[in-house]
Amino acid sequence: MRQIPITALTPGMVTAEDIVSYDHVTIVPKGIILTENIISRLEGYSIYYVQIEDNLIVDLSTPMVNAAILTQDASMANLYNSGNTAEATAADRQLQRFSQGFARCAEHYESNLMKSLHRNEPFRANELLKETLALLRQDNQDISLFEMLLNMHNTEDSVYDHCIDVALISNVLARWLNFSEADQMMATACGLFHDVGKFMLPAGVLRKPGKLTPDEFEIIKTHTTEGFHLLGRYSSIPDPVKNAALMHHEKCDGSGYPYGLTGDDIDKFSKIVTIADIFDAMTSERVYRAAMCPFSVIKYFEDDGIQKYEIKYILTFLENVSNAYLNHRVTLSNGMEGNVIFINPNNFSQPVVRTENNEIIDLQKSYYQSMLQLSNQKNISIETIM
Repeated sequence: MRQIPITALTPGMVTAEDIVSYDHVTIVPKGIILTENIISRLEGYSIYYVQIEDNLIVDLSTPMVNAAILTQDASMANLYNSGNTAEATAADRQLQRFSQGFARCAEHYESNLMKSLHRNEPFRANELLKETLALLRQDNQDISLFEMLLNMHNTEDSVYDHCIDVALISNVLARWLNFSEADQMMATACGLFHDVGKFMLPAGVLRKPGKLTPDEFEIIKTHTTEGFHLLGRYSSIPDPVKNAALMHHEKCDGSGYPYGLTGDDIDKFSKIVTIADIFDAMTSERVYRAAMCPFSVIKYFEDDGIQKYEIKYILTFLENVSNAYLNHRVTLSNGMEGNVIFINPNNFSQPVVRTENNEIIDLQKSYYQSMLQLSNQKNISIETIM
């Protein structure tokens, strides 16, 4: 069995396990011979990777295989007509609408900013903010943002996409912190424009697919001051938004840049954007690396030292974002699969998982056992959220 991207699928391959939607409804069962129609259907469900049988490609031209395909198509039709499929279709439509709205928002962002920079046209920041905020609701209902972002795989490494992600996460974090509606909107605006300074950098450095040299990293770091000065051109941009562009890489312990600010010297909205920025950057796929599992990023925050962040902000974020993945299906580092059934309140990155055979694994206990070498059990962690 091997995992391959959907772009590498060819008719005749055989599924090695069930292909499920992001809400765990089976789309294509295990043992199905892939056809052009099935591959196209997977694209519509925003499926990006599939487990297929090793070294097995069926010749679709033989009469016996054609008969088998007719049988499997009838079986799959029954699957799609089931009640669960209705729920899956509704969820898939919600994701599709979110993805389409997100793409339009990114396109409008790029168009407006480029016209403002190169043609001296007005920068319609308020319109972009309203369009971004609209992504958070569909049919007068709040969307499950982290569910959507988890299933929006994108390797384009677009600064626009990243800014919209950070804006949405900043909004949610401000809401978790019980900020006023006005401050929630301000946090969203700060996230939306925090990285505009990157558009003032040399494209070769900004889009370099490999590791940056020390000199190149120093150039990248200037996007904070460049963003502050760029936003300063527009009288309609409030000071917290300019400050977020300047300060979103500052850390409360003074280890950040560009000025090594500490504690109260950092704007409160900048502290929110910092957390959202790191989480989105690490959980997003890039051309030079795969996306990190959200639980791995939560562990990064825990290991990095929460004193680097506003303590109330980071603890509120970690508690709530880990709970956002409660009941999600996960793959463990030992190859087992299961569902997250409990979040350990003192160790958010190490939840309790119920495996397929109903075994209960407390990852926190496993982690401490491996650290203290009290057993031969190898530390188990969550590898992926499905």
